[in-house]
Amino acid sequence: MLISLLALFTLAPLALAQNGTFLAGLVATLQSAGLTQLISVAGTLNGTANGQALLANISNGSPHLLFAPNDAAWAMAPSNETSDNNTLIDTFSYHIVPGNFSNVDTMYQNVTLGQTLYSDPATVHLEGNRPQVVAWTVRSDGKTHVLNQRNDSTVVNTTAFGNITIYIVDHVLHVPENLAAAATANDALPAFDTVLSSASLAFYNSSTNQTSDVTFFDAFDSGYRGFTLFAPNTAAVNATNSTLQSLVSNRTAINNILYNHFINGSTVYSPLLAGSEKYTSAAGQTLSFSINATGQYVTLGNITATIVQPDVLLPNGVVHIIDRVLLDTDNDPSAASSALASATSAATASQSSQTGPIGFSATSGLATALASSGASNSNAAMSTLSMGKDKMFAIVVAMLGALTGGFLTMC
Repeated sequence: MLISLLALFTLAPLALAQNGTFLAGLVATLQSAGLTQLISVAGTLNGTANGQALLANISNGSPHLLFAPNDAAWAMAPSNETSDNNTLIDTFSYHIVPGNFSNVDTMYQNVTLGQTLYSDPATVHLEGNRPQVVAWTVRSDGKTHVLNQRNDSTVVNTTAFGNITIYIVDHVLHVPENLAAAATANDALPAFDTVLSSASLAFYNSSTNQTSDVTFFDAFDSGYRGFTLFAPNTAAVNATNSTLQSLVSNRTAINNILYNHFINGSTVYSPLLAGSEKYTSAAGQTLSFSINATGQYVTLGNITATIVQPDVLLPNGVVHIIDRVLLDTDNDPSAASSALASATSAATASQSSQTGPIGFSATSGLATALASSGASNSNAAMSTLSMGKDKMFAIVVAMLGALTGGFLTMC
């Protein structure tokens, strides 16, 4: 196979031939890893303009991390994720993370997050049109797990070539789903979701320029564009259920409590909730954060809760599950309005993409680096080689797709 491809290189344009060393190494890496279906998918994407742009991005010479589903993973992928090219582009783009992620392995509950190339405005609704992120961590079994997945997705092998580090995973990654889907998949959320569904707020819809009463749940599910929700788990809600029930008829009080559970206009991931960082809740109260060897904490007034499950990713924000209800009915509308205006301004002004781990320096002291040979190999292979032409990788995968049996069969 490799000899045949090298023969094809000699017939390619001069620009392609001049990078034969890099291409031969890349082909050998992909082939030796057994990623034939991934090669086929890339070949399919190369038939579209958006797909070509996506493939060109990872061949631009800068470091990238690629979560690469193995052949068995593609065979198990739901048909709705591979049924058409647009969906396939979204799925594939969620597997590509620009930046250098060597030496940033974290042990749960510390999480590594990277901003992907998945930014389809039809399905990603973060503030400032930011791309979606992917989260991963090392669990107690010593394996790297990708979080927020319907099926537990683990890294089964690692390899690299040039600017591309490859984490081979055993499932195709699912893009983040809405709050309703997250609540179905996570048994820590339904109790608080019931509380969110029992209270309503006046919500302004910027698409229709209309304000109407919606439940808090619906606002988080499909309304807000950028938020950070601290969601008490079932045990916490049950422990304060009588108090919450007594306040349901008091719209102002219950709404203020719920407003104090989220940051409006900003999607703040767990590595950014550390040290002396403070944020203003949607009720205008100060949320402060701390992190130490025993865990990560959020404090509102005289109430401190532990973040027991960080970074539940949504299309339009993030949820951190906590172990206490923040029972605070205080409200400062002026402070809340000012904080939202600042968040909106910051989101509009900051259009640059994040490369590398999000906020890793804030929590790196708690991270436990892996001493595995796989991690060492990944670190050693991060030297960057220039490719010269952005579309060179797309040409390669098109060749590979044809030579490995054609494009992925959509089902």
